[in-house]
Amino acid sequence: MIPLDDVRAQVLAAVTALEPHPVALADALGLATAAELVATEQVPPFANTAMDGYAVRAADTADAAADAPVSLRVVGELPAGRSPEGMHVGAGEAIRIMTGAPVPSGADAIVMVEGTERDGADGVRVMQEASPADHVRPAGGDLAGGQAVFPARTVLTPAHLGVLASLSHRELLTYPRARVGVLSTGDELVESGPLAPGQIRDANRPMLLALVAETGATPVDFGIVRDDEAAITATLEDALSRCDVVFTSGGVSVGD
Repeated sequence: MIPLDDVRAQVLAAVTALEPHPVALADALGLATAAELVATEQVPPFANTAMDGYAVRAADTADAAADAPVSLRVVGELPAGRSPEGMHVGAGEAIRIMTGAPVPSGADAIVMVEGTERDGADGVRVMQEASPADHVRPAGGDLAGGQAVFPARTVLTPAHLGVLASLSHRELLTYPRARVGVLSTGDELVESGPLAPGQIRDANRPMLLALVAETGATPVDFGIVRDDEAAITATLEDALSRCDVVFTSGGVSVGD
């Protein structure tokens, strides 16, 4: 027997890649990239909070604890999606902030809401000390502009598509899905139903079609072909005219 790795190498050496073409991001799952993909912008595009809580100056929370909270004046509220322009955290101040919102100027840390207690309409008691950069996602912390993201020939998974969507890649240059024809040959084969003497059910073709689909290729079913030279020739010619690869099952020995 020839080792599997040797067979695989021989097959790959005998075939060429299909011509790449652009495809929409939504249709790219399971395809392989034809070129290196690069970040066109930084992700995230601005420093933002990873937690709901309060944007503060870390120095203002020194030694804060549950039994010795630090009181700060709340000077604003900043939900996700709003510009922080005109907002500033000064000494002794805090801004109520929601996850994903830009970190306002003057602030260098976020105190989680669980570590605080509201003190009237415009005050908050901070019950844990913050360190600079606590719960702050820096601009470009995930990806820097111009950074290589995925190399060529990356097989795209849902996770890859999510990253590319964050970079506004809406169309990708990929290798197309191979069209793979599958047919079984043999007078003894039947699709389903009662078996006549000498007949068996065709199990290979459904299995091969499923294996093709599992790889991300497009299976094309050419059914069962009887042991007739003209019928087999016509089916193979049809399959080869429409598919990149054709699998046949049956007729593999020296029978007539």
